Amino acid sequence: MMSSGGVSDEDSIKDLKLSITSTPVHGASSSSESVNDSPWARRGQAGSSATPTSNRRRRSSSRASSKNLKSSEISPISMIFRNLLILEDDLRNQSREQRMLKWQFTLFLAGLAGIAAFSFYELYFTSERVTGLYRVGLQFLLIFISVTIVLFHLSGEYKRTMVIPRRFLVNANKGMRQFNMKLVKVKSTWIQKYADTVRLVVRRVAKWNMKLLIMMGASNTSIYAFWSSLSIRCLPRLGAVDVKLVLNAKAFSAEIREGWEIYRDEFWKRETVRRRKQESQNNTHLKKE
Repeated sequence: MMSSGGVSDEDSIKDLKLSITSTPVHGASSSSESVNDSPWARRGQAGSSATPTSNRRRRSSSRASSKNLKSSEISPISMIFRNLLILEDDLRNQSREQRMLKWQFTLFLAGLAGIAAFSFYELYFTSERVTGLYRVGLQFLLIFISVTIVLFHLSGEYKRTMVIPRRFLVNANKGMRQFNMKLVKVKSTWIQKYADTVRLVVRRVAKWNMKLLIMMGASNTSIYAFWSSLSIRCLPRLGAVDVKLVLNAKAFSAEIREGWEIYRDEFWKRETVRRRKQESQNNTHLKKE
């Protein structure tokens, strides 16, 4: 969900993608190092006329290659976790979009069904007979809604907006089964859901009051500072709050699975701090404007 005045989830994912693309690849250095350390290379170097300068160069290159080896031991698992984090956030955004799509069309169909039921009741079950233009209007409305619902099913929109979003987790897990991981739903307690709703409402009210104070020219008052701090505190929860990626226990060791959980939690903690700082800067910039 993207809050007004805040930073969207896509900003953090762009930062992750930039960090992945900027990660150096040490495959070439390690391969050249293995060639230099082979017995044939040592034999050729021993037979050649070695000078003090060449010896120093070889020693410096060996030190640099040893540093590259140490860094290459860390980078692969870090790159894997970053890729998993990007994949998880992308699936989370898709899950939210599908859930919102399902609720929107559920309300749409419920509204049509309610209007059709009211028209049918007025036409055939009321004690007083309906006549005139009112009766014609109800009949036209009932026929129009019936045709709309039939076309909604025949065109495939019902499957796209109701069936597919409901089976999103099942379809996603079928595609990720070959990678030994699955997407699971995180169950939130009613207290957490209530707190999320309160955060959303309070944050929108705070943003509205801040804009109103700026229009009144009272952006340097303590009231504006109060609403600004309240909008920062009411930022939505980040991370694995609705769905999350879980590694298969049969394919991955407990150490790797625990490392993935720790990596994800630490990232979202840092991201929460970063977004609060960004929100504070946005409020300051809004006040100056």
